[in-house]
Amino acid sequence: MPITEPLTTRSVPGSNESPDYAKDVTTRIASEYIGLTNTLDELLSEAREMPKEVTSDADALMLGALIKRLRDLDSRCESVRELEKEPYLRGGNAVDAFFNGMRDRIGRRNRNDRKAAAGATDILQARINAYQDQKLAEERARREAEERAAREVARKAQEEAARIAKEAADKAAAAERARLAETKAAKSAAAEKAAEQASIAATLAEQAAEKAEDARIATLAKPADLTRVRGNDQSGAGVTLTTKQEPYAIMTDRYKLDMSKLLPFFTDAEIEKALRGWAKTTGHREKMDGAEIGFRNAGVTR
Repeated sequence: MPITEPLTTRSVPGSNESPDYAKDVTTRIASEYIGLTNTLDELLSEAREMPKEVTSDADALMLGALIKRLRDLDSRCESVRELEKEPYLRGGNAVDAFFNGMRDRIGRRNRNDRKAAAGATDILQARINAYQDQKLAEERARREAEERAAREVARKAQEEAARIAKEAADKAAAAERARLAETKAAKSAAAEKAAEQASIAATLAEQAAEKAEDARIATLAKPADLTRVRGNDQSGAGVTLTTKQEPYAIMTDRYKLDMSKLLPFFTDAEIEKALRGWAKTTGHREKMDGAEIGFRNAGVTR
């Protein structure tokens, strides 16, 4: 059966190709406004034939007349451009307003826009953030308390090991000073036992020091590791909650900012805009190093 329906640029189910709207519009307006294109070509052709240097009023008037015709064409192009763009502009604005309105209810599209109202995700996330901040603070406090306790245990174990070691040394010295054989044997046995106890105490002190170091390292854990939790929602979908360090910079008083540090991050266009604004407030009469400010002649053709 022959296909009799017209082809369309709209994508169809199963097609991975999107329509080229820009090409379609360009083809249409190029055809509809061929007259404007031809007029421009003619005027530009005339411009190429104009004198390369103006040597008389007649030359200047001839160039001025062509300038006026080019400006008239420019005005016509601009009016047609606005007319042609209006449906697309309004359509685009309508699409943006509809979907952005939905997205605004979901959450702020620009997180740096502090004037934007909070959406549902912003409100819910703020509740999670408050809980995680509290959880993080409590976990940090617990780990720091454990570290302090472990260090205290390690300190006491070290002191006890030092005391027992001193006792063992004293008993060994006493055994060396003993003269009677039976006394020397008794003191040597006591010294050996004390040395054994000193060795055990030293081992315990070393283990306590290791636990204290482990407790210290535990206090250095990243916020993400301390707050991470995984689970499933009511639909069974997986959810992971954690925390990250997020950089931010918010202006609180523009007049207290150190502009010398910020200046390298301004573009030349932004600086020149500020320069023109300042020059306007001074009537373009006050000079500034690094800039040219004043008045200059500009030709007028009308």
